[in-house]
Order: sequence, then structure tokens, then C-alpha cells
Amino acid sequence: MTFNINDTYTMLMALEQNYAPNTLFLDTFFPNTQTFPTEHVLIDYRKGKRRISPFITRGGSSVNVERVGFATKEYTAPMMAPSRPLTSEDLNDRSFGENVFTTRTPEQRAMEIRAKDLTDLRDMNIRRREWMASQLMLYGSYTINGYADDGKNVVVDTFTIPEWTQKLTNSGTDVWSDASADIYGQLETMQKTISRNSGRNPNVALGSYATMKYFIANTGIKSALMVPNRDNLTLMSIAPTITSPGVKRFGYIQALNLEIYAYDGIYEDDNGVIQQYLPDGYFIMGVSGRGTQLFGAVTQLEQDGNFRTYEGKDVPKLWSVPGDDAQTLRLASRSVIKPEFVDDWYTLKAY
Repeated sequence: MTFNINDTYTMLMALEQNYAPNTLFLDTFFPNTQTFPTEHVLIDYRKGKRRISPFITRGGSSVNVERVGFATKEYTAPMMAPSRPLTSEDLNDRSFGENVFTTRTPEQRAMEIRAKDLTDLRDMNIRRREWMASQLMLYGSYTINGYADDGKNVVVDTFTIPEWTQKLTNSGTDVWSDASADIYGQLETMQKTISRNSGRNPNVALGSYATMKYFIANTGIKSALMVPNRDNLTLMSIAPTITSPGVKRFGYIQALNLEIYAYDGIYEDDNGVIQQYLPDGYFIMGVSGRGTQLFGAVTQLEQDGNFRTYEGKDVPKLWSVPGDDAQTLRLASRSVIKPEFVDDWYTLKAY
């Protein structure tokens, strides 16, 4: 069977065989995925309730109670679509790491470049989804800025969850930059709030490297760690260990069943400025494993002149303009990040 690297289905299979880069927000809080056959996605989320059973009088039969509802929104998933051209000059020049005395043909080099471009474009889409996840957990919303064909930036939409209320900005002596702040007491309050409202115990917390330096320098935390006795050992254990680039497992608080990570993952924004997914000063606690990445279908005009719709995370497209010695590769994705429960996490502006 002929292998055609320029075929959409072939490129889709190639993408499925690649591994995504490490993304802490997506991997921890939004690991589930769901694809839709249309560009519209259904967003379901809910708030937990803890009702108590009603009494009935003697001789009574029952009391009808309403089911716990959930909010549903039909949303047109915004499309990200980075592209990259491949010109004849790219094929004639030696590629990165290639032997000076190479025997590769331009056709062979084209296949290698195409595979690398697919990976680069896919990683750009994943970084955008990681940004969406981090913005949602930091602020309860993310703004989608779209580029028109004329290159002008226009605001397309803002995805927001107005029901999310578990956020707090510290002030006074509560800020973590104050060594006397009761940081452990704040963590207990966050844990109790999430547990009461969502019905699940939070098990993961994230702060930037700079934020966690204030955590370890806190007087109350240090006093709990400095005296080696049975009570302190059962409270928490701090042993920072790098687990992957930009991610450090900071420790474990046994009393709260809470894994703590320092996260300094970065990205380059639309203005070319390096930004952190988790800015300094923020601390997020949440329930892992319940959020979902939703993907709408992508409809596109193929090289044979027919429109086709593809259901998946990232959909490649390749086209050329007659008379130009160039081909352009695009990788489109219609993504929405959504939680299972709006009370699954708590965001603290620590300082």
C-alpha cells in the first residue's frame, strides 16, 4: 500500500502516534477528552448538593424531591489553526543536525520536515489548551482572541463560569510574604471549603517556584518541620524533587491528604513575551482527574475539491497554490476546557 505523508488521514494517524508534551494543568485536572461530530460542543457542569431526607407524618407515603440538576451550554468551539509553509529552499538546504555530506533527496527531506512541522504545530495547540486550563482555574474564564485574514486581532469570545466563587485574595498579615502568616490554617480552610461544596477531598495543590519559597520560609511551616517528633511527621513531609522540566514535587501534607507541586511551566504569548501558566503569587488547590477537554469537529476543503468533516483533537490540512513552489501545512483544533464540578478547586491570591 502506498504511504502518502500528504494525505489528511495519514497525518492524523501520525499525530496519534506522537506523545504530547508534559502539561501539568491538563494532565492533573482535565485529563479526560470528548470529541463531537460537529463544531458545536455540549458543556455540562454542576454544583454538588447535600440534601437530607425529609420526614413524613404517620400514614404518609412519600415526599417527592427534585433531582440534582446541571447546567448545559451549547458552545461553538473556537478554532486554533497554526500553519507553516514548506518551500523549495527548505528542501534544498541542509536541515538541522543533518550531515554536511548528506545523500538525502528533497523528497525524503520533505517527509522529515513535514513530520517535525506536525509535531511543532501540535505542541503549539497543546500549549494553548494548557493556557485555557490555567486561565479557567485562575480566573474562572478565558478570553479567546482571534486573528482575521488581514492580521488584525479581534476578540472572538469569552468563556466564563459565573457559578465559580471559590477564590480569595489575601491582605494584611495573611499574605504569604509575611513570615508570620498562618499558611497551614489557610490550606485547611481551602480544603474544607472544597470538600463541603464538591463532596470530594482535594488532593493536589500548585504554586509557582517563587510562591513555594514563601511557603517553606513561613514561620509556622518551619516550626512544624524543625522538631522531629511523631506529631510533626504525621502532619507533613517536605522533600522537593524535580519530576519533569518546570515541575517539582514539593511535598505531601498527610493531615490534608494533599500533594503539593511547584510549577514554572512557561509559554510565549502572542506578543512574543515569555509568561508563566501559573503566575507568582497564586496558589491553587483542587480535585484531580475530573475535568474534560472537549473537541469540536473541523470541516475543511480538501485537495480533491471536496469538503470533509473530521472529528478529533487536531486536524491537519495541506494545500498548495498553483504557480507557487510552496505547500502550507495547517493543524486545526476546536477546543473547550470545562470542569465536572465548579466547586472542584479553590484559587488563592497568596501575596
